[in-house]
Amino acid sequence: MGRSPRRTFATQRMSCHISNNQLQVTFQDGTTRSWPLPTRSDKAGIKTVRDKAVTFAREHEATIGQINAVKKTLTDNEYWTTK
Repeated sequence: MGRSPRRTFATQRMSCHISNNQLQVTFQDGTTRSWPLPTRSDKAGIKTVRDKAVTFAREHEATIGQINAVKKTLTDNEYWTTK
């Protein structure tokens, strides 16, 4: 049997939340960025914000789980890109 691929772990903690109609992503080192959210019916606008937030997270070496957390923050707050 072969070995499973080595897991990667986050080098620093990340948090993301929505407040004051803005998506905010913050890393443990204090690096923060926020984006204003469009209306929930503006699917293209939501996708643009999501893509910018994911790109920011990747630039700071976020893991796949952290990137998924950014997306989940949007969907948990009913900012869907489909429907």
